[in-house]
Amino acid sequence: MARWQELPVPPDHRVRQLAVRLRTLKDRSGLSLTALAARTPYSRASWESYLGAEQLPPRGAVEALARVCGADPAGLLVLWRAAAEAWEERRARPVARHGAPDRPRVPAQLPRPGAPQPVHGGVDGGDGGVRPKVVGVLGGVVLATFVAGLLAGRPWLGPEPADVAQGVFTVRRGQERGCAVTRSGGFLHAGHSRTEVRLLDVGSTGWEVVEAQCLLRHRGYEPGATDGVYGPRTKRAARAFQRASGLTPDGVVGPDTWGALRR
Repeated sequence: MARWQELPVPPDHRVRQLAVRLRTLKDRSGLSLTALAARTPYSRASWESYLGAEQLPPRGAVEALARVCGADPAGLLVLWRAAAEAWEERRARPVARHGAPDRPRVPAQLPRPGAPQPVHGGVDGGDGGVRPKVVGVLGGVVLATFVAGLLAGRPWLGPEPADVAQGVFTVRRGQERGCAVTRSGGFLHAGHSRTEVRLLDVGSTGWEVVEAQCLLRHRGYEPGATDGVYGPRTKRAARAFQRASGLTPDGVVGPDTWGALRR
């Protein structure tokens, strides 16, 4: 089976989670896109768009894929609702229009021959004096500071509240993060993330991965270093845990596996 193309970076991780889960189900079914279109009311082009995270699939498409693949639609619909919220938030944001007509430019007026030239001098001078230049420089500094802060915070990624307390995750392979697994409200938590739906597979990084690694180790399945990097060893541990828990042993941590890990 041909490898999937890398997903485009969507404005929200919830959209990516849904697309990854749908791809996993489709691949596991062994159906081609043409066969999938033949068994559902949706065309091959539509499935390409849904599985490529280019368009939000309708609820009916998600349910149809679950039915064709013999999967429980409940977990998929949890992801679909989260992705739908992300798409609505994206549509609500103001978007700059491209191709808008430029404002007409006013030609510069040349001074008449022999006319007195204006004097541009001190701070209290007229147009083109020191004050406009100072204001322009200060405005540029403020704008650059704002943009840098926006890029550093990356608010469009929508981190969960528990993850914000951990700070920005930095990948350091092999560096152990602390695991303090406790039970609260009937569920296990390791103190790094409270997610119950985030999809994790090889290549995933972040506090959610640390949480899964800690819970796997607590359950007796060694994931390697609890460094927040989902590698082959973590996937083997997740697959072994899924097999023992009666889940599909695909090594992908999703809603069902999170529920079993936290019980």
